[in-house]
Amino acid sequence: MPCWLRRTIGFTLYLAPLAVLLTAWQLATQGAPERQFIFSSPLQVGQTFYDLLLSGELLRHSAVTSFETFVGFVIGTSTGAVIGLSLWYYPSAARIARPYVVAIGAVPVFALAPVIIVWFGIGVFSKVMMAALSTVVVAVVQAYEGTMSVEKRFLRLMDVMGASRAQTFRKVIVPSALVWVVNSMKLNIGLALLGAFIGEFISAERGLGYLIVRASGLFDMATVFSAIIMLTVIALVLTRGVEWLERRVLGWRNNNGAG
Repeated sequence: MPCWLRRTIGFTLYLAPLAVLLTAWQLATQGAPERQFIFSSPLQVGQTFYDLLLSGELLRHSAVTSFETFVGFVIGTSTGAVIGLSLWYYPSAARIARPYVVAIGAVPVFALAPVIIVWFGIGVFSKVMMAALSTVVVAVVQAYEGTMSVEKRFLRLMDVMGASRAQTFRKVIVPSALVWVVNSMKLNIGLALLGAFIGEFISAERGLGYLIVRASGLFDMATVFSAIIMLTVIALVLTRGVEWLERRVLGWRNNNGAG
């Protein structure tokens, strides 16, 4: 089978469930105004999405949510990774910090949202902090687990060579834990987006969360679904960015494995 034909069949199979869903949705709501009022319809959503894009309103709100998500993701993930890696260097601090990390991770970010908004206001910064708080615990845990999963033979080799703890940390621990750090980034994309959205949902003047709250109050389901589509697009774009970064950062591992 030609390569182009395999790609075409694969692409068609990917789109088939979505096409079936949209077709069933349209048929179920077509000619039924009461159903369209509650569920909208694919055609209404498409028209509303186009109108919101044309007016620039959807892009403005999407830009705010994207900025909050990205900055919070960077702050939370990088801070958590540094803390998690440092815990290997200071075992006593790791033992003390473990119950606190577990306790903080058990608190739903939704419960912290009112506190964060009171502390930092309803502006963009509070949403950034929500996104950062949503990601930092996962980054800490993943980075620390990465340091603890380093093969013992590498550590014994460094001991035999007379390496200091700092040299072992730089040459063995950090490179070996990078896989775990990148995996935490993949997990944290959705968490950062969720944190920013929750902040906007509770109290905001801009953003997709604000747009959804406003539209749902007016029973404008087409706008709600349009905002949900943009949230999905943001998540996909950030995921692709992390995948690109993974290839750049971890490419040396694959090259070494191939060699």
